[in-house]
Amino acid sequence: MTVREIIHIDHPLCSATILTQGAQLIEWTPTGHKPVLWSTDISYFKTGKAFRGGIPICWPWFGKAQLPAHGFARLMPWTLLSHTQDDDGAHLLFELTDTLQTREIFPHSFRLLLQMDVGATCHLDLSIDAPIATTGALHTYFQTSDIAKSRVDGLGDRYIDALQENAVIVAATNDLTIDRSTDRIYTNAPAITALITVDQTLHISHQSHSDVVVWNPWIEGSVAIADMNANDYCHMICIETARISTPLSQRSTLGVSIDILESKFI
Repeated sequence: MTVREIIHIDHPLCSATILTQGAQLIEWTPTGHKPVLWSTDISYFKTGKAFRGGIPICWPWFGKAQLPAHGFARLMPWTLLSHTQDDDGAHLLFELTDTLQTREIFPHSFRLLLQMDVGATCHLDLSIDAPIATTGALHTYFQTSDIAKSRVDGLGDRYIDALQENAVIVAATNDLTIDRSTDRIYTNAPAITALITVDQTLHISHQSHSDVVVWNPWIEGSVAIADMNANDYCHMICIETARISTPLSQRSTLGVSIDILESKFI
């Protein structure tokens, strides 16, 4: 990996690591806290291949609607337009535009801008300018020391279950404890989701979302994924800010903010 492919942020309020491929934040650690995001080992990084962890950008489609899965935005090199730091943290602006390569699978011009702000809090704002409706997600991998002792609150009571042939399920509660392989699209989730772990409580604020996706492969999924160790499912959960059931219009934004509400180990 060349220096140009990875950006390290060292600020009094946090440390962070970003891949220019996909403009993908793969590590964010507020000062005095444990890392918030989960990522596989950086040795798995290969140019042009998806890197598992952090906050991949899924666009212009979500899932396996066509290849590559979750779109090509996370596979392409983005241009860093600006990088500044102030008392609040580091602020980066990335751009992705169409190329001959993207037009082969998505025959449209487009421009994506990603504003990334990292400090004591983390905020990503994705602006999309494309001539057709698209779907996408900010596919955030969160870290937990024990998935069995973690809980997700504020998901709504209706979801599409990918593991039950996309059946629409009405849940009895708005919270979720993971105890098996999980792949759900919550279609009426409120704007704030809470992740409560043994280490900390996070508030995840979704902006301009229509859905929140929750995914954990559990043990049977982990052993089948080449870039995950067999027990990695114990230490991660994806809570994704998404636009799937209601596609993104031609000019749209999608954003996520992450705040540490409480730390339990300081």
